[in-house]
Amino acid sequence: METISARCVYTGRELWEREFPGIGKPFNSVSNKPGATYIGSPFVSLPDAVYLRWEGKIYRSDPPPGRTTGTFALPGRLVEAIYDDRKLPELGARECARRLSDSHRRTPSFRGSTSGGQQTYTGTSSRRLAVLQRHSGEVLWEREAEVGFRHKTIVSSNDALFLIDGLSENALKHLPQRGRKPESPSKFMALELASGREIWNSGWKVLGTFLLYSEDYDILVESGNFDVNWGHVTLTKGGSAARREDEPKRATARRGRDGKVLWESEHFLLPAVVRDTMLISASRYDHTAVCLLTGEPSMREEPHTGKTSRWRYSQRKNCDALNASVHLLLFRSGYAGYFDLEHDTGTGMFTGFRAGCSANMIAADGVLSALDYSRTCVCSYPIQTSLALIHMPGDSNIEFWTRYEGSRPDPTNHGLNFGAPGRRVDVAGSGRVWYGELDADPSHPSQRGHDALDLQRYGVPGTKYRHPSAIVDSGGSLAWVASSLREFNNQERLVIRDLPEGEYALRLHFAELDDHVGPGQRVFDVLIDGQKMLDGFDIVEDTGGPLRGTVKTFSVPIDGTLSIELRKTEASELNPVISGMEVLGKR
Repeated sequence: METISARCVYTGRELWEREFPGIGKPFNSVSNKPGATYIGSPFVSLPDAVYLRWEGKIYRSDPPPGRTTGTFALPGRLVEAIYDDRKLPELGARECARRLSDSHRRTPSFRGSTSGGQQTYTGTSSRRLAVLQRHSGEVLWEREAEVGFRHKTIVSSNDALFLIDGLSENALKHLPQRGRKPESPSKFMALELASGREIWNSGWKVLGTFLLYSEDYDILVESGNFDVNWGHVTLTKGGSAARREDEPKRATARRGRDGKVLWESEHFLLPAVVRDTMLISASRYDHTAVCLLTGEPSMREEPHTGKTSRWRYSQRKNCDALNASVHLLLFRSGYAGYFDLEHDTGTGMFTGFRAGCSANMIAADGVLSALDYSRTCVCSYPIQTSLALIHMPGDSNIEFWTRYEGSRPDPTNHGLNFGAPGRRVDVAGSGRVWYGELDADPSHPSQRGHDALDLQRYGVPGTKYRHPSAIVDSGGSLAWVASSLREFNNQERLVIRDLPEGEYALRLHFAELDDHVGPGQRVFDVLIDGQKMLDGFDIVEDTGGPLRGTVKTFSVPIDGTLSIELRKTEASELNPVISGMEVLGKR
């Protein structure tokens, strides 16, 4: 906890290391979790420089060699001087764009509280704000707060600095209980970054303790900070959760150029991820999204039925907020987890290695880096290591399956992968979404109310799975589709409902996964809507042996419902099986 270092993204090789005694002391605590969101990180990295705050100064270093190229003195007093306590660590929060702004922790209205106490508000805000030219260290301007600049409500863009001077709604409610009155009303303001000149100032419905800004759409979103970091949820000796009531549980969006309120939401929490016009909550309590422009809930159209439901993602056994890239949400979900944003197909896991209590997976430069960030975690995991992953969509030996959360809304273009462990997208080919059999069971909780598929019997018996690498020849199928199957008996019938009327191409995928089955042992008929389409079909005879796939394509008219039956012939020893099915509407 005495150094800061840099590593190569592609090899993990250490590029440089610098010693700054005590730099990591504020984060070396389990209760702090580890705490960067609450107290602010001691450094910020830009393409041409790394800025580090240490012992009242800012050190500017070149990224590749790590050598110091400048040292700036900070205006104001150290935290330990403010509270007259040499044991207090130097804490602070920064926002850095073209210039660097810095603040010192102090909340005047709660000055009597113990700094950093788990149920206090002291230390969440600063009395003064200073903006420095980041190349020379020149102080461009300073501003004194009337109440206090909340650390997580200081956001900079290329030309403006947005911030809130005041207390949150919930904090204001605590003042009368202490016999206090607010020193000044809360204000939301925009300042010119170069000069500090006030662009606009609004005192209407200022509520936030956390601020997010979209430069593309010039929209500011304020809400509470529900990332479960230190001070938001703590465990008492009795084991019960004690949440600080400071964070508001609603959100407001404003226009950046003039502060005009655009929308309000009673059901959305920050922090969040901005993906085009989609605002995805990163709070462990809220896995939904709203439209950045309107605040309306983001919806998804359910496959097969056309019904809509609120967009959401799943995350289990999670400790903290998440990281994100264009295509992935990255978080802890038991192990290291991800949500597939590109295809909207659900949550999957990189099993085996540890995901930290703080988000430790970073997608950048074409790789997914996962740094070991488990030093304050007490959970047991198999492997504590740092590693990097690359994207390999064409390798059938690499398997990633997701838990259903939604899909692209095309009931006339989907696949069923019988016996598969989950959901998968043919990213290297058609881009088609393939549903695991769990999704096909209307009695399963994830399917209640959808009435999308109707299997007369569902259960583990009758399913079989091999690794895709075992498939000798996929025969026009996909190795990961041919590597699983479901065995049907003569009382079963597969029914797909709510399909738009029209002409369809139906592609049935078959493979024999039992190495010991020979010709004549598994023979069956295939009936589609009661009409026999395959008579005495023998997979092994058709493909030339086990572990080989084949695809049979039929053109069928559909009036809303599709029925498929597999009937074992009298001479067959074994029941019929099927690996996959594609339902493709003809346009």
